[in-house]
Amino acid sequence: MTDLKKLLTPLFLNENEIRKIIELMFFSYRDFTSGPDKVLEKINFGRAHHRVIYFVKKSNNLTIKELLSILQITKQSLSRVLNQLVKEGYIVLSTGEDKRTKKLSLSKKGEQLEKKLSEIQILKIYNVIKNFDENDINGFKKVLFQMVDIKNQKKFNEIN
Repeated sequence: MTDLKKLLTPLFLNENEIRKIIELMFFSYRDFTSGPDKVLEKINFGRAHHRVIYFVKKSNNLTIKELLSILQITKQSLSRVLNQLVKEGYIVLSTGEDKRTKKLSLSKKGEQLEKKLSEIQILKIYNVIKNFDENDINGFKKVLFQMVDIKNQKKFNEIN
């Protein structure tokens, strides 16, 4: 087990302390995504597929334009992933109010995959945060939120 005294040194915002945070973010993200990555690998999908499925579930009838705004990827990158998800029956593509607008929703198969992937990550987070009090958790969420660029904070607030 890690020596918490070594981890929780007074933060004077020196480079070594900031590098420690960078490394913690790297390792925690790697381990946070490893469970879903194993599930996705079995069906020849990657993290981009996971992101699309997650946000389509979060905002049913999401437009392609809205999804591009959330993910901040190119149309070409989204097109490749989205075409595969539609072709394999995970996402349903429908026409919006105006014929140029395409709406996205999950099929039953897509709902099942999203649930399986999210349950892994929800359980991982739950098993960690259950050991902390509300102030610790809110402090952690504040730090994460402040790391998001201001324009993206607005997008986060719009979808939450």
